[in-house]
Amino acid sequence: MANSLASLQTLDTVQQKRFSISRITLLLFFAILTSAGQVVLASGVCQNHADRFWIVTALIGAGYGAVFSLTPIVVSVVWGVENFGTNWGIVAMVPAAGAAVWSIVYSAVYQNAAGDGGAARGNPGSPQEEVLCYGMGCYAPTFWAMAVSVWVACGLWVFAWRGPGGWVKRGIAV
Repeated sequence: MANSLASLQTLDTVQQKRFSISRITLLLFFAILTSAGQVVLASGVCQNHADRFWIVTALIGAGYGAVFSLTPIVVSVVWGVENFGTNWGIVAMVPAAGAAVWSIVYSAVYQNAAGDGGAARGNPGSPQEEVLCYGMGCYAPTFWAMAVSVWVACGLWVFAWRGPGGWVKRGIAV
């Protein structure tokens, strides 16, 4: 009897010393990695340095991979599994809408930069005259804005997590 009591006390001590980290903390960390990749791209560090582009792909790839792995878990913890399909479907549509919006923003920034002298023209006068844009002005504003939008999303997650009436205050362990 005494031996089993000692085992339970040891188990309790081990559980108290166990390291834990919130899923939201991980989500925030990897979202910041995504924005770091966008900042590296927007800053021009990789411009004309293809050997540095792995930094951008690693940061953005790790960030997106982790965010899309953690988000379904957060959705199921916060809203439950009963309507998981509906709730996850709604949340999963946001990146699709974001991709459409950022594609339009990117094309507008690119077109604007091409018209402002950042353009290189193909065969002038040909029926299929190409206008190409070279340099940071063609893409940097878009990626700066994308990085800022990730920071805003992180702020909203922190508010939902720790803000008044947030998940912590409602006893939801995310």
